[in-house]
Amino acid sequence: MSAAQNNAYRHWLTVACEAAEAAAALARPRWRERHTVRSKGYRDIVTETDVAMESVIITRLRDAFPQHAITSEEAGTLNTGGGVRWLIDPLDGTTNFSRDNPNYSISIAAVEDGEPVVAVVLAPLTGQHFTAIRGGGAYLNARPIHVSETTRLDEAIFAVDSPREPALRQQMWEHIGVMLQHARTMRALGSAALNIAYVAAGWVDLYFHLSLEPWDQAAAALLVHEAGGARATVSGAPWTLQARDPLMAASAALIAAYHEAMREAPR
Repeated sequence: MSAAQNNAYRHWLTVACEAAEAAAALARPRWRERHTVRSKGYRDIVTETDVAMESVIITRLRDAFPQHAITSEEAGTLNTGGGVRWLIDPLDGTTNFSRDNPNYSISIAAVEDGEPVVAVVLAPLTGQHFTAIRGGGAYLNARPIHVSETTRLDEAIFAVDSPREPALRQQMWEHIGVMLQHARTMRALGSAALNIAYVAAGWVDLYFHLSLEPWDQAAAALLVHEAGGARATVSGAPWTLQARDPLMAASAALIAAYHEAMREAPR
């Protein structure tokens, strides 16, 4: 990567961090207040705070980078020009937020040539500020982070989140059942971006899901990569931003162990 490109990424990261913090400042005082919750689909809700946070982030990014495209969970795709696209989940963990659960996050990623190159995952209430740029390492509150050294499934803590579709939930429980026979224990935060960021920090060893959108995973996937972790899919294919079934782990050996356990599970 050239010095000019590195400087550009660092500028993008600065703006993304400022946008995330502005949205977090809006969300914090609204936590534990009465929310206006509406359904936007099956087991899929949105609050007025999601929309307000999204507007803050989009405005900041548009002002700084008018030539960049933006796709956000609530607003959809706003412009299609340019070779850079921002993927935004303004409030990842809306169900938690609507129930006064502090485990929610803001996820912002810049994507270039189909790969995340800048990442911010911010947990407003805990002050966890995860950042990364491609080729520059991953950080938590400006301190370097690295995935755990776990390579054995029986030593691993794995994390999951629940799909919305009934058939996928059934399939997910089958995967979880296999994993509970092999792994040390399980965690489920209710925010995919946070769960995957925890893999990058070494607090969780492996994460999988059967139905995520690009904005759910783009930023956190870069964090895992820059923290020395491995990325794949539950189905065994290489990970891409379009993967619906991401699998993030501390090591390629742990991913291989996961797939072996699934192959050997009784059907």
